Amino acid sequence: MVSFDYRGKVTEFTQGYIMKSKRFRGLYTRFHTLYPNPEKGTETVEYYLFDPKEEPVGILFILHGLGTSNIPFLLWMATHLANANVRVVMPILPGNFTRVAHGSVSGKDFFDADVEKATKFWEQSVVDVLSIVDHVKSQNLWVENSHLFGFCLGGMVSVMLNAVRDDFKKTILMTVGGEMATLMWHSPTLAYFRRSIEKLQSNEKTKGRIKHFIDDQKRIKEIFKEQLQTLKEFKSVEEMQTSEIHPYLKLDPIAYAQFVDKKKIIFVEALFDKALPLRSRKLLWEALGRPKRYIIPSGHVTWLPFGFIVGRFILQNMGIREFKKQMELLKKIEVEEKK
Repeated sequence: MVSFDYRGKVTEFTQGYIMKSKRFRGLYTRFHTLYPNPEKGTETVEYYLFDPKEEPVGILFILHGLGTSNIPFLLWMATHLANANVRVVMPILPGNFTRVAHGSVSGKDFFDADVEKATKFWEQSVVDVLSIVDHVKSQNLWVENSHLFGFCLGGMVSVMLNAVRDDFKKTILMTVGGEMATLMWHSPTLAYFRRSIEKLQSNEKTKGRIKHFIDDQKRIKEIFKEQLQTLKEFKSVEEMQTSEIHPYLKLDPIAYAQFVDKKKIIFVEALFDKALPLRSRKLLWEALGRPKRYIIPSGHVTWLPFGFIVGRFILQNMGIREFKKQMELLKKIEVEEKK
């Protein structure tokens, strides 16, 4: 069973400035997760807030991708969007960057031979982001012009968020795919998953003990092909999560797509994306009801150094079309001098 339920609210948190520029303040906030069963090392929720000094023109949540290397690029984009007067919140998802589970590696735990273990990281990601939304609202920092930007893993989580809550006016899915069976067995990014399967199969102690056909490429693909056709039968997210479909399908954004308002989705696909097989991208786009789609001439991550272009695209979709605001993306951040 998968569940995004959580109780309580954030009552204690620590927060401090990490930077002060002439146009915005950068803050770092930490609090204990509301997820009931976190892995050791992921118990503390962390998020960055870049808050303009003037009245913000909107609020943007940025959800990063799998691992660590993409995060500095997205933080750069966040600071420059704040320079253009957007309030930006960037959570660190559990299992990544500074929130890696003890003994693990950044990004690894979302795809694991032990699906029960992987489930915890997907569940906690949704719970942590929703609790950050609640926390931002409790501090009277929410803005009606609210948008969500999700890259790769962050985009997959963004689909789940849109299926269970209606907090954001628009969501930009940046190079995102679904269909876990295809991803696990064909994505170059998940080669570590396939190596772990081979290692378990060659070990006499673990051989034959892998559950749910995770180690059987042909069988798991057959299961997904069959069960993807049954998703329309579910009338709610909860009904799907408590059903008998494959546990990895319950973690697949495709299973949540029918519960998402396609008018709120903007789908950005990279033409030369090798990390996400074409089938993965196409199936998710179709499951979302074929929302507005842009195809850019880049690879899965090669757009990251060109954050200005993506930042401008975000501003335009937030309804911020002033040339002066867009040019703030190009300007060097002016750090406030200490007095």
